[in-house]
Amino acid sequence: MHLFKDYEIDFISKARVMRFASITEENYPHVVPLCHVYYNGCIYAVTDYGTKKLENIKHNNRVAVIIDEYYEPWGKNKGIMIQGKAEILEGGDEFKKVAELLTKKFPYYKDEPYGPIIEGEAPIVKIIPEKAVSWGLKPKRRR
Repeated sequence: MHLFKDYEIDFISKARVMRFASITEENYPHVVPLCHVYYNGCIYAVTDYGTKKLENIKHNNRVAVIIDEYYEPWGKNKGIMIQGKAEILEGGDEFKKVAELLTKKFPYYKDEPYGPIIEGEAPIVKIIPEKAVSWGLKPKRRR
């Protein structure tokens, strides 16, 4: 069973960037933008070894994500906040599938300096959602 409604999945899938928050060893929030894909109920993003976010996940795997859009006037804002746990994928079938999805959505991952996404060279962060709150998103009307 997936946590999200269809219209939330659509919004998450179409979005190009999310804000990813992890917790440092000193218990401070650390927030960075990441390009992501949605797959099989989870959210994934590639990163590099040696990043602060990876260090944070190893220390504390509790994370949060915001995917949103803001407009003037304020009444048209929409987004979703997701809380959950992160895992680090370094290889295997799931890694390969997600690397393929990331490269399809973000073609710049095919070549240097951002790609290719290869096992053992660039880990993938898997976000396993536990709680989500969305705003301004509406299901599509049936006609």
